[in-house]
Amino acid sequence: MIKTKVMKTTLRLTALMAVLVLAFAACEDPNKKPTPEVDNTPKERVIVYKVGQNETQQSLATEGEWNALLDVLCNQAKQGGEVTFYNLKPSSYHQDKVRSGAKAAKTFSTTNREEMKNWMKEMEKEGRTVVVSYNNGTWNGMAYASAPSAVTAANIIGTWHFNCVVVKAIDADGQLLGGETFIPDFDGGFMYYSFLEDGTMTVTVNNVDGSSFTDNSSWSLSDEGKLCSELLPNGGGCWDVNWISGNTMVLSRPDFGSEDGDLLYQLQFDRQ
Repeated sequence: MIKTKVMKTTLRLTALMAVLVLAFAACEDPNKKPTPEVDNTPKERVIVYKVGQNETQQSLATEGEWNALLDVLCNQAKQGGEVTFYNLKPSSYHQDKVRSGAKAAKTFSTTNREEMKNWMKEMEKEGRTVVVSYNNGTWNGMAYASAPSAVTAANIIGTWHFNCVVVKAIDADGQLLGGETFIPDFDGGFMYYSFLEDGTMTVTVNNVDGSSFTDNSSWSLSDEGKLCSELLPNGGGCWDVNWISGNTMVLSRPDFGSEDGDLLYQLQFDRQ
């Protein structure tokens, strides 16, 4: 008898659990959206961005963090602000090394937010600076390898502290490989570049022993927006202005076919 009672009790409990499960299932909101999965794929980025004139830098460790920041930037644009961003730690370089016009500015417009985010991701992979705005339900984007001359001219006047130079190898597919960072201040010295409105510039080097010297030359902007001067590092020449603002300036220049292979040089400056 005891065994029979236990079996009946167990059956009743099992049936009750089944009813509760069905009841909870029936109470679920049919319109509830599934929780999106977060992509924790490692991918380091240092994104510098500005909304209007407010500049921020943010270090990211995963693709999920990058996707979340893109949502923030899209929200800022939708609220009426012009958003500009650039990856200070580029890891791709898909721009064609031969085809003429590969570095020309690209534009894109869509009413679809996800399409806009995907385009922003592709432009970041190409090492471009991206500008995003929103107007009457449409997302508008422009991406460039070198800032427009008017933007550079409006920001460059003044003195800049030469922060570092990053050198990265470029493989046959245009991908950036591991590189090295050189910091002029490492031994205690300092380097400053001063750009004047009349097109002249001065480089000042303060050595660790207290001595210093200066050199003078000129600077100019090409039709493509490149910053040109013989006093810029690595033999001077013309450099893409990847980012320039009230606080930060980033220049880059590829060197194809050098004795050490194909290289990308990136210079970083902080305004004094």
